[in-house]
Amino acid sequence: MEYPYSVVYKRVRCRLTEEKKQVRRKVSVKRHYLPIKNRINNFKEVNLGYLDIDEVKKECERCFQCFKKSDPEVKPPPCMKFCPTHCNSREIIGSILDNKIEDALRIIYEHYPFPRSVERVCPGYCQLHCTAGNQGEPIQIPSIKRFLVDNYDLIEDYYECKPEIGKEVAIIGSGPLGLSTAYFLRKHGIGVTIFEKLEVPGGMLVSEIPAFRLPRDVINQEIENIKKVGIKFETSRSIDEKFMIKDLFGLGFSVVVIGIGSHKANWLQIPGEDSKPVLHALEFLKNFNLQKEIPDLKNKRVAIIGGGSTATDAARVSIRMGAEASILYRREKEQMPAGKAEIIESEEEGVKIEFLTVPTEFICNDDVSIGAVCQKMELGEVDSSGRPMPIPIDDAYFKVNANFVMEAIGQEPDLNGIYQENLKLTERKTILVDENFFTSIPEVLAGGDCVSGSKSVVDAVAQGKIIAEQINKLFQV
Repeated sequence: MEYPYSVVYKRVRCRLTEEKKQVRRKVSVKRHYLPIKNRINNFKEVNLGYLDIDEVKKECERCFQCFKKSDPEVKPPPCMKFCPTHCNSREIIGSILDNKIEDALRIIYEHYPFPRSVERVCPGYCQLHCTAGNQGEPIQIPSIKRFLVDNYDLIEDYYECKPEIGKEVAIIGSGPLGLSTAYFLRKHGIGVTIFEKLEVPGGMLVSEIPAFRLPRDVINQEIENIKKVGIKFETSRSIDEKFMIKDLFGLGFSVVVIGIGSHKANWLQIPGEDSKPVLHALEFLKNFNLQKEIPDLKNKRVAIIGGGSTATDAARVSIRMGAEASILYRREKEQMPAGKAEIIESEEEGVKIEFLTVPTEFICNDDVSIGAVCQKMELGEVDSSGRPMPIPIDDAYFKVNANFVMEAIGQEPDLNGIYQENLKLTERKTILVDENFFTSIPEVLAGGDCVSGSKSVVDAVAQGKIIAEQINKLFQV
């Protein structure tokens, strides 16, 4: 006989002493990782997550089931409230403990059409705001969901779509925004063609994220699943002066969605930057992932400037290519934008991080790098980013030796070919949209990083679903 979650949970609690209950509440079930000695020189996945359902259920038992019976006012649990897609992880966990795996999977796939990829790279807003984290370690929510989508089949109606309504939508860009918008449009019976400038679909999922964080067989399989819903892909097709947005309308598309991401590199604009050994980490990662124009880093010293995921990814790839890699960051570790796990794994793999450091000049002779002149910083008042402002310390200069330098200080949308379309932009050089993601051009919407600036994959997925709903409403009028 199957008992509901509430009964099972009460019985588990009764069997535990008060001391054991407190320990169980505070400490999460540990996930599995590839041993450090087995990571270097290969690109196998590092975070292996949970390996069996018993581990998952033990972790689920730690859940408080927040606001489950909040009456008369029904409140969303923090994990749902702070997730950009508003995925109800509380109900997923409850379904797992009630042995209703299909119900749990359905909740996941209602929000993400490619959850195996999302859960591997998601920053875990749900986990960051988990109530259990107030008294110990938070519930490992992304790992729980990842186990389900890795080990169980797609939901039965994943490929089912409503009857065709005779409308066609063009999507520019096949990254997280484009893929999610396309999938949810097809579920409404709307035809979709995605135009991608790279030779392969996936956008930043395949061009920027290394395989040790997102294995290629995982994202490739999920893209194939999305294709089977009836989405057309045109790769190696750029939107530029020769093929513009207005031309898409001429081809019979009723609506155009811009989801081009944020792939244009920002630079420090300091002396020596135009030398060949000075690269941008974003371009380095793209070239490596697509296997073209890869520098030889074996036995070389590489210095990466920045503190986000692009910096840690570039450093970890460099280590695997045989380099000695270090990161130069202008604040302290606590302010690094990269995820906590990414920072820990980088240091485990031998990446050295120099904090409170900013390069002021790159030193290169005959296009051969011999390093960078750096200045020490101190932290001042909190700035608009919510972090302490780095302030240069007078006369605190020193030299960092490096054969290659990579900048990873941010990026912006590459609007080449698109800006000519009377598209209004913000001061941050992102595309201006209204509350429903409509741009200044009629029947053109935009979302993802080209609108919000560089954010997470799950943010783009959430916006993609909203955009699909807006387009469906437009066609119903």
